[in-house]
Amino acid sequence: MSSLMEPRRQSDLPTNMTIDEFFDWLDTHEDHYELVDGTPVLTPFVNRAHARIGGNIDRLLQAALDPDEYLVTQGDFAIRTGPRSMRFADLLVEPSNDDLGGRISERTLLIVEVLSDSTAKIDSNQKRLEYLGLSDLDTYLIASQDEARIWIWTREAGGWPEMPLVLTEGSVPIGALGASLPFAEIHRGVHRIDDPARSD
Repeated sequence: MSSLMEPRRQSDLPTNMTIDEFFDWLDTHEDHYELVDGTPVLTPFVNRAHARIGGNIDRLLQAALDPDEYLVTQGDFAIRTGPRSMRFADLLVEPSNDDLGGRISERTLLIVEVLSDSTAKIDSNQKRLEYLGLSDLDTYLIASQDEARIWIWTREAGGWPEMPLVLTEGSVPIGALGASLPFAEIHRGVHRIDDPARSD
C-alpha cells in the first residue's frame, strides 16, 4: 500500500480498547483503522497498482471457487488476531455461512495482502506472525505491487514452513481450496509477464 495522507498522531488515539469498543469507535470515524494491542492504527490508502492486483486475485478466486461453499471478500471483514487485535486483510476467503450481519471472519481459510515498500515489513513480519497463529488458516499469500513476485505460506501436516514458496511465474497453488491461479493474470495490467496461455 502507499500512503496518500499523513496519519493522525498516535498520541491522539485511544488505547487499551476491547474489540467491541473498537467497533463502536470505528463506526464514528471515516478513516480505515486496524486494532493492534488495543490501539487503533490508521491504514494507508492504496494506489491503482494495488487495486488492480487485489481485483485480479478476487476475480480469479471468484471464478475458481463454488460461491455456495466459499465467500471471497476484499477488505470488508475483520480478522481477530488477538484478544485486543483486529486486522483487515486486503482479501480473504472463508466458508459461506448464514451470519449475514457478521463483521468478523470467524474461520479464515486464505488471507492475501498486497504490499509495497510502506507495508512490506508489517505484512511480512508482524502480520505474518499474527495470521499464522490463526487455527483455521491454510494459506497466507503476499503479492508485491512493485515487482512480479509472490510469497506463499501453506500449512503442512507439521505446521507452517519456515520459509515461503517464492514465485515469479507459472501458477500459484491454493491447495486447501483446490485452486490454482495463473501468475500472469494476478499481475495483469501492472506487470507484463510473457505467458503463452494468456491471450491479449
